[in-house]
Amino acid sequence: MNAKDPEALQLFIRHLTTAATTASLYHLEHLQVVRLCRKALEQAKILHTSNNSLVLKIIEGQLVFANKPVPSNFASERLRDALLLHGITHLQIEPGVYNEELLGLVAALGKRPDKKVTLTDSEHIHFGQIEVRLRKDRPSYRAQAELAEIATTEQDRFMEIYDSVRQKQQLKVNGISEIVSGFIGAFGSHSEAFLAIAPLRALDEYTYTHSTNICLLNLAQARQLGIEGPLLNEIGIAAMLHDVGKMFIDPLILSKSDKLTEADWQIIQQHPRLGAEYLLSTPGVPRLAVVTAFEHHMRYDGTGYPQTSRRWPQNLCSYMTAISDTYDAMRTHRAYEASIDPEQISEIMLSLAGNKLHPTLTRSFLHILSTLDKGVET
Repeated sequence: MNAKDPEALQLFIRHLTTAATTASLYHLEHLQVVRLCRKALEQAKILHTSNNSLVLKIIEGQLVFANKPVPSNFASERLRDALLLHGITHLQIEPGVYNEELLGLVAALGKRPDKKVTLTDSEHIHFGQIEVRLRKDRPSYRAQAELAEIATTEQDRFMEIYDSVRQKQQLKVNGISEIVSGFIGAFGSHSEAFLAIAPLRALDEYTYTHSTNICLLNLAQARQLGIEGPLLNEIGIAAMLHDVGKMFIDPLILSKSDKLTEADWQIIQQHPRLGAEYLLSTPGVPRLAVVTAFEHHMRYDGTGYPQTSRRWPQNLCSYMTAISDTYDAMRTHRAYEASIDPEQISEIMLSLAGNKLHPTLTRSFLHILSTLDKGVET
């Protein structure tokens, strides 16, 4: 990868996804779609000068190029989600790709999977599909299959809800609540206390966003503590919305690959407050979601952010969210560096218990982790 590749890749993804969105709203021959495709093609040619082919992979929910994670921003998340919804985790664009081929890709990415559009290889564009096999002899199989179906069905709605927040429109709280209720219902009738997180490793490769991961992990923690009913639903909603404040942060800062400046860091540290203020002004949002959005970066020892003028007693849901967030970040990190086995994960999280993380809840969560990998083959 040469020095120009990161910028060229970001521009390629941005032009491609914007073209797909425009095509879905208007038509493939729209002048803006044609112009964006040409711009994407220009960036693809730049990438091909230093790469035999332009290969994008999705590993544990993370878009990866040249064995490095693609900085997360609105455009890269859009491309990742569009590919995942079609069951695609490997996109290869070879040198010599021409405009009509790229237009075909744009047309497919702009369509919902329920429109029965099949992504088929062309001369210079090739797709790879993942295969996930769930062991049907395990009692958790039924719930895993149900969660997979819910994730596939609800992904578009979830992204639409977050897109509306980006555009400063009112949050559709009912939509979030229905998604959470679907997750709870999928495993609520089963006896395994930790069933919610069992399918995560397999399913996140093509459907789950960070927020849905945190939701399921929080629900698993809450069930371990014996929490049920309306409070369980509110915990799930709070998890889904914990990072909503990032919708109000400049995407260029969030996706910055260089070291953040002090000014950048000060801006990013505003997202808990911004998220809490937004949720507080949104009718129908549970107060627990407001509190969790504000507190989820406050460390157990009080050294996180936002800083308060006095000792701040955090909510149980905020502690759980910090634990889930830490685990999900480490699990994503493993995708493109040396793998971390369960024992190493436990050691790292135990080292954080008592300072960054709540010690008792962390040990409880590690007990949940011990049930992972059972009943799933990839």
